[in-house]
Amino acid sequence: MPAPPPVAQVSGTIVLPGLAAPVRIVRDRWGVPHIYARTPDDLFEAQGFVQAQDRLFQMDLWRRAAQGSLSEVLGANFIERDAMTRRFQYRGDVEGEWASYGPDTKTIATAFVRGINAWVARALEHPPDEFVRAGWKPAFWLPADLLNRTDAFLASGDAIEEVRRSKLHAVVADAIRRVGTPPFFSTMAAPVAADQTATRSDGEAAAARGGSLSFSDAHHNLSHPSFRYIVHLKAPGWNVIGVTSPWLPGVAAGHNERVAWSMTPVDVDTQDIYAESMKGPKTLINDAIIVKGRGDPFLYETEITRHGAVVAFDRANNLEYAVRWSGTEPGAAGELAALAVDRARTWIDFRAALARWKMPARRALYLDVEGNVGFQDAALVPIRRGREWSGWLRTDSLPHGFNPTAGRVSAHGLAGETAAISRQAVFAHVLGTGAAARQRFNIGPVVRPPEDDSPVRAVLEPHDWDRSRAISAPGQSESPGSPHFADLVRLWSNGEYFPLVFSDGAVRANTEATLTLEPQR
Repeated sequence: MPAPPPVAQVSGTIVLPGLAAPVRIVRDRWGVPHIYARTPDDLFEAQGFVQAQDRLFQMDLWRRAAQGSLSEVLGANFIERDAMTRRFQYRGDVEGEWASYGPDTKTIATAFVRGINAWVARALEHPPDEFVRAGWKPAFWLPADLLNRTDAFLASGDAIEEVRRSKLHAVVADAIRRVGTPPFFSTMAAPVAADQTATRSDGEAAAARGGSLSFSDAHHNLSHPSFRYIVHLKAPGWNVIGVTSPWLPGVAAGHNERVAWSMTPVDVDTQDIYAESMKGPKTLINDAIIVKGRGDPFLYETEITRHGAVVAFDRANNLEYAVRWSGTEPGAAGELAALAVDRARTWIDFRAALARWKMPARRALYLDVEGNVGFQDAALVPIRRGREWSGWLRTDSLPHGFNPTAGRVSAHGLAGETAAISRQAVFAHVLGTGAAARQRFNIGPVVRPPEDDSPVRAVLEPHDWDRSRAISAPGQSESPGSPHFADLVRLWSNGEYFPLVFSDGAVRANTEATLTLEPQR
């Protein structure tokens, strides 16, 4: 087997065009980058660069899956999936969309993408092993890529439930399920045989007044790399640490200097299905999908009725089925509104920031350094008049509470089906095809932890932030050559955590490597 490609540079100096001043990237013993910048613009350019260093293939694959462009690299099997995914993207005013997240969100996204592209330029010269094996090269990003709706749609599964409840034809559900179908490669590894069953959920969280806030961010399958990335961001106006999606700026759940918070799925109804006459008024949108191995693109139409995108037809009865979803409204890109939450310093700030959070539907738990606890549901929930929508519920109208008598708040994710699981776990990589690739990219089998087997967990301690702890298995890096490719698996298997160091002194005491990003002179 050839030697693994060089891992990302994590020490020394790199010149990064676009910076105004040097940025220091301190990686601790667990692979967490602590980013210290003199301006917010430099901070987020560095965040984009660092996350691309550790997760570029995952980020590139996510973008293709979320935008409906998998056919370009994986072929014609993904045409229907790509077309359906594109039908549920935002089509309104882009400037209004950016403004809905906050006045500086577009600026932050632009800096973040500039950092990603700086690493993409390097990766095009020396492609990481994942791209070589997958058979394509990374592409440059645009800020608008962060406005994607697919993750939020996948988290809003009530349309499928309505198909079942209304006894609609199964073809409607099949069409909806094509949105965001995970990419796959041929001869994927078979799962480990199951030897026990459990009812899985999307995570849970709890906070006690004057105590700690704990959360688990669960998914049904263990994947490699982790669907979360841990990062610490520090610049004027910013000092926040926690978990994010690798392709997004900011932190989705974690803490700043005064406030800790978590985000757990909550069940709200944001989708409706309408049976409409095929002869009714509609807008037709023409689109083209580039398909690997074909000279000409695949041309297709998206039909938009007054309710939403058409997903299926009943030609015998002259009907078409349209899905209305609040995620097509401005401000509903998944988790992008976390940038406002990251800077909350009080309960009032926190709730004001959550008023910008529209998707995915979440129950946010709150705990601050003064011991106050609270919860607030956040989602864009329609007001219904019969079958029609007539506006949106205000944040005050959604469930919330502050310092309840019990002194404790909690959130429990949506329960899934009871499923067979194995005591032995494998963190499976999408490229784990064939014995050699599985050996290179998959991690395991390892023993599952005795209790909570969520790959991402944290306990946040406002009375002493340096006593906080976290886990995001299997590791921070997707590169097999990195020491942080699988270093967190043992801790996860034992049900343990690593210290989520926050203060300058604690970071210095646990420093593994320091990289300085220098502006171009």
